[in-house]
Amino acid sequence: MNEKNNRSDFVNSRALFVLKIITMSFAILACVVIATAMLTRWIMDLDRKIKESNTKMAKAAARINKFRKGRIKHILKQRRLQLKEEREDKKRKTHDRDKRLTDMDMEDEDDYEIDELDDMEEITDEENAVNDFDNELSDIMLEDIDDEI
Repeated sequence: MNEKNNRSDFVNSRALFVLKIITMSFAILACVVIATAMLTRWIMDLDRKIKESNTKMAKAAARINKFRKGRIKHILKQRRLQLKEEREDKKRKTHDRDKRLTDMDMEDEDDYEIDELDDMEEITDEENAVNDFDNELSDIMLEDIDDEI
């Protein structure tokens, strides 16, 4: 009978060994599945946070660009108004100068005043040429800026 007990113990011990191996395999598989699930969840959370931060950065960049464009438009508008005022001043000065010249021509003054008038005309002609050039240059610059925007 000892032989039967030894045999059954041997068979049972083999069966127990196989069961231990199978149990350990399932335990390892369960650990792998749990670890994979946890890593997948962590990666998905990280991806969501990255997308949220990108949208926040995109919104901030859009606000900055909008502010920058608004500022540029404001500066260009101020420059146009300034150029308009300069043209009006130039027209007013030219009109006043022409009016003075016509008044002087009508008065028939002595030669000294006529010589003085000639000197004034030479100076004003040079000033007019410089002013015309400045105005043309300003107009060209404004057109270039308008084309860029």
